[in-house]
Amino acid sequence: MSNLLSHLKSITQPQHDQLEAVSFAKEIISQKISLSDYLQLLDKTAVIYQFFEPMVNQFITQYQDTRFTPFISHRLSDVEKDLANFTNYKKEDRLVIGSNQKVESLPDLIGVLYVLEGARLGGKVIVKALRKNPALADIGEFQFYQQTGIETRQRWLDFRALAEEGVVDEEGRKRATRAAQATFDLFYRVHRLNN
Repeated sequence: MSNLLSHLKSITQPQHDQLEAVSFAKEIISQKISLSDYLQLLDKTAVIYQFFEPMVNQFITQYQDTRFTPFISHRLSDVEKDLANFTNYKKEDRLVIGSNQKVESLPDLIGVLYVLEGARLGGKVIVKALRKNPALADIGEFQFYQQTGIETRQRWLDFRALAEEGVVDEEGRKRATRAAQATFDLFYRVHRLNN
């Protein structure tokens, strides 16, 4: 692992652990998440990506470095496809989260992507557990977690290389760290709602 990503992992590990405790991680892996909890998880995931995806995509587009183009995300549409499986779910009832967090520099982007891309890595393990869960047997596809057409390992390796190239000084490292911590904080705040 790169020096920067090792640093971010070390600094944010307590936040990562705290997030796992409130985001149904144990229930998913043990194949015991209920259908209603899965719906709640998807709804909270939509809230998170509704906030981050436009901000990240806009910065990448304006930054105009084509090496970052693969990190333009469409995960919100994937989670909305999953939510469409629930006839009682109404998109207009979705919470909108407030935050002052912005992506104004490449280190900010790296910090946010560290969390978003890290979350992506677990998708293959999560989708296997979801498919084996009897409570979710009637759900045919898990769009958000299966990430069709995405090679997550190579994507992570590409991100790691770009992160090392993009954060080259102590100020950038501090900005990336603050952005990663703020991203974990927002994930946690959303997952704590109604728990």
